[in-house]
Amino acid sequence: MIVVQETISYHQRAMAIDVTPAIRGLLTKIDVTVQSELRRSRHRLRTLTPDQQQAIRLLMRGIANKILHPAIRCLEQAAQRGDSETIARVCELFGIAPLPLMQARENESRYLPWISQI
Repeated sequence: MIVVQETISYHQRAMAIDVTPAIRGLLTKIDVTVQSELRRSRHRLRTLTPDQQQAIRLLMRGIANKILHPAIRCLEQAAQRGDSETIARVCELFGIAPLPLMQARENESRYLPWISQI
């Protein structure tokens, strides 16, 4: 029985949803958006000093990160619960690719039923 429990425990850890790619995707997407908006506004910012332009960049990035913080926290909490549906919704909402391990996690029930019967 201990071997079965350890096998299940190991498999669950191996199949845990890693939301790191989704978080990186969110941060990359927001960084691209910030850079794009800075390029669009370049003509209006040209009178600023380089230090002021850098301050604007940092301000925009900081605001974007504050806005994303709840989504990132939601992803982390959903991963801890194994809630692939919430993770998929957050990914869809922000237009980022779904996580590769989510499919494996959803199919987990196909691969492990025999272990619980031992």
